[in-house]
Amino acid sequence: MPDRLAKPCRAMVVWNTGGDLLGLLTAAFGRFGVIVCTAAVERTVHRHLVEQISYLANRDWELAETIRDIQREEDAHLAFAEANHNPQSVPARLLGAFVAMATEVLIWISTRGDSAILRKQLSAAH
Repeated sequence: MPDRLAKPCRAMVVWNTGGDLLGLLTAAFGRFGVIVCTAAVERTVHRHLVEQISYLANRDWELAETIRDIQREEDAHLAFAEANHNPQSVPARLLGAFVAMATEVLIWISTRGDSAILRKQLSAAH
């Protein structure tokens, strides 16, 4: 980050609080809730990582590679979660949709909307 004159995320308190609340809510559903939450968060984060890699691929190869490393770790979490629940069940779809929406909101807040702008730019380029 210092090499790129980037500043740490100013919304870490939002992520910490949001993550704690989401964890408490989904833990109330037991193992099922934790696994569905993990899958929904990882699916949502995966899409954002793909967008970041796509944007950075020809701009900052080193940073794109760092994000690919993060993506591999996140993919392992997603694979575990998806192997341990039925994502097509109605409760899983409802809880997963809620968690995905909450994750999107947290991402939007922490990027101050830049994540949505990047998605639109990438969609327009394809």
